[in-house]
Amino acid sequence: MENPTEDRRKYKRFPVELSARYQRDNKTAWKGCTVTNISRGGMGIIVYLQEKIPLESPLVLEIIFPPKEKQIKATGILRWLEEGKDIFIGSVEFTEIDPEDKWVLLDYAFDEWSKKEKDA
Repeated sequence: MENPTEDRRKYKRFPVELSARYQRDNKTAWKGCTVTNISRGGMGIIVYLQEKIPLESPLVLEIIFPPKEKQIKATGILRWLEEGKDIFIGSVEFTEIDPEDKWVLLDYAFDEWSKKEKDA
């Protein structure tokens, strides 16, 4: 069965699994999350704490990127959030990310996706 959300997306999302952390503003503590997919316009995240972040909240993110041994910083707006079992799954639209870092993430995600497609 086809995912109806996928049909409405502006950009193709490529699955990844990258550790990250987020902050709702400069005054709140950093909290852990996982980046589950990347596209030109944003990313999917999983938040493990029982924190339902209000929609349209601005987020600061630091993505741990082991292939380059660096952290990639981005800011975005939480566009949707769905409650799962012991987690929240959401989508963040980029508002600011270094263009080079964005392409590094996209290249990595595309390479990982194409390897899995070849193996399938």
